[in-house]
Amino acid sequence: MKQAILTTKKLCKSFANQGQQNHVLDNLDFTLYEGDFTVIMGSSGSGKSTLLYSISGMDLPTSGQVFYKDTELTTLKEKALAKYRATEFGFVFQQIHLVSNLTLMENVLVPGYLNKDRSTAEIKAEAEELFSKVNLSDAKDRLPSQVSGGEAQRAAIARAVINHPGILFADEPTGALNRKNSKDVMALLRELSGQGQTILMVTHDVRAALMADRLLYLEDGKICGEMEMPPYEEANVKDREVQVNTWLQSLHW
Repeated sequence: MKQAILTTKKLCKSFANQGQQNHVLDNLDFTLYEGDFTVIMGSSGSGKSTLLYSISGMDLPTSGQVFYKDTELTTLKEKALAKYRATEFGFVFQQIHLVSNLTLMENVLVPGYLNKDRSTAEIKAEAEELFSKVNLSDAKDRLPSQVSGGEAQRAAIARAVINHPGILFADEPTGALNRKNSKDVMALLRELSGQGQTILMVTHDVRAALMADRLLYLEDGKICGEMEMPPYEEANVKDREVQVNTWLQSLHW
């Protein structure tokens, strides 16, 4: 039986627009399961990124509750939320946000040093292992401007997992990449998922969504569709793509 790692209850997020309230998330009940690679899809403006930010402590919901394991995040002060973002959650974005004057290795090490439970030597050793895993050992001493977008995004993923996050949040991680780099990044996320990493990803990219264990479709701030996926196998990608596209068409994608 799957174990819930994060749940929401009646989650709402509203924004004022010319004196009117725009309800982006509407009493949303949502569960993320430990070890799952969950993908959220939906049209532009459906609330996908807003949901990701509201449940990860990057933004505050207007009302409702968010529970991570046994902690209600919506009751925490900013300092406590910042600690969760730094140690319990990892983030990968469409805009890669590496620090431009730090090398790729330094970008990964800095958040690692925030974790006071490990020594500097342990963090450095793990960073070296991560660079090997993401196939960037030869580029670790380069600046972000000296590598391709795909290489920079793989370094950003290494940065996101250096502290062994309970959840890796990914917001359109392939949105700014070409097809080859997108494929490399998604293969890395799939590999991390296979090792037990819980991932929640927002994407418009159907090819990226094929990697998921579970697909959710968001419309008008509500989850209006869900599909469980069989275990990913490269040999069945074409059939998987047909299945996902058929499901999306049924939801008026």
